[in-house]
Amino acid sequence: MTTKAGDARYLRVIEWVLYTIAAWSFAWPVFRAFLNIEIDNNEGWNAYFADAAMGRMPLYPSADQLITNNYPPLSFYIVGLIGRFVGDPVLAGRLLSLVSVVAIATAIALSVRRLGGSGVAARISAAFFVATMSRFFISYVGMNEPQLFGEAIMAFAFLGFLVARSNDRGYVGPVLVMALAGFIKHNIIAMPLTAFLWLSLHRRREAAKCFCVAAIAIMAGTAICYGLFGRDFFLGIFSPRHYSLKRALRIFGELEWVSVGLLACLYNAWARRHDASVRLCSWFIAIALASYFLQRGGAGVDINAQFDLVIAVAMGLGLAFTEVSLSPIARRVRSERAQAILLLAVCARLLASKQLQPVRLIFDSSFRNEIVMRERAMTDSVERVRRIPGDVTCGRNMLVNYRAGKPFVVDAFNTEQRILAGALPKDAISARVAAGKLTIVEVDPRARWP
Repeated sequence: MTTKAGDARYLRVIEWVLYTIAAWSFAWPVFRAFLNIEIDNNEGWNAYFADAAMGRMPLYPSADQLITNNYPPLSFYIVGLIGRFVGDPVLAGRLLSLVSVVAIATAIALSVRRLGGSGVAARISAAFFVATMSRFFISYVGMNEPQLFGEAIMAFAFLGFLVARSNDRGYVGPVLVMALAGFIKHNIIAMPLTAFLWLSLHRRREAAKCFCVAAIAIMAGTAICYGLFGRDFFLGIFSPRHYSLKRALRIFGELEWVSVGLLACLYNAWARRHDASVRLCSWFIAIALASYFLQRGGAGVDINAQFDLVIAVAMGLGLAFTEVSLSPIARRVRSERAQAILLLAVCARLLASKQLQPVRLIFDSSFRNEIVMRERAMTDSVERVRRIPGDVTCGRNMLVNYRAGKPFVVDAFNTEQRILAGALPKDAISARVAAGKLTIVEVDPRARWP
């Protein structure tokens, strides 16, 4: 009895270590969101199109322009409206990203409960997600980019599907929300595919009904987009992108960030393969992994393609933690000790990161001086670009361009992809520079957070 009580106390201590890591890691993106520093080149790009949604320029430019919008439209309207309220679409997007991380963690915790996980397991899953995102995907947490917002909507839609699965009714509503999430970011596919796979295997009539409803919703949304934006909407969404198998194979190195949780999920999938909830979660993980592999091969596709997998592993970790006592390993080790070992491994992997900004912010004066220096570099760069007459491009430092009040005339990455695909001439940018219609500015690299 004393040993079990000791094990339980030890386990609670490790749980609180995980919660502390999550809160401590998340504190830095919250602080950084209010700094006048570019977090990623996507921030300026998204800010320009949020302004476009508010009527400052066409949301989907024509093919003869050197800018491309290959995102669905809904996030730009939402960020644009919030931006009017807070006075800055960049800050609006950053705040929305932070709120989305908390929302996804909440949806994960509630989903784990719906799948049969314990309350402690639900909290551990949520903390694992927040800590993993804030430690290894820090460039996206609190960044002006709609990926996490779309993931949040999709995660709650998936929770709605799990509720419908428990009640065996009401599947159409969550499917409609999933379709809506696709108009925020269209690469979030693992959760709807998992839901449709389960419905196809267990509720074929409901699957057919939901498929028809989803198809009608997607076609109606697409028709609305065509009515609003014309053929330029399709030219943007289906803009060319170079794919490479070599890039896709990078995922095997990048899986290290979720490696401990993923291994726990794989073990639980084998040990509890007859459990319906574990099987559903395993499908989710497998589909998310396949989706990540397929997307990562695309040029310009970043680590955000892994977010579905992080969500799936977080849910699977909660089930693995709950069901340790039912697995073969519990025959040799008490369930509390097995849970403690699992959590220790998770915490150790999370701590094995070079992201020490929250600690440095408090104890390292040189780090605080670096922040001041970078904000000054941003201010100086913006003022320098503002003084240059005519159209300017700062390459991929688009936030400097945006802050300087310059019009959006060149999207360096998408223009490069269109040139490679033969959709634009090779001198599309250089010809404008030679004609004196465009100035290329090299921005102080310190204006962006490394």
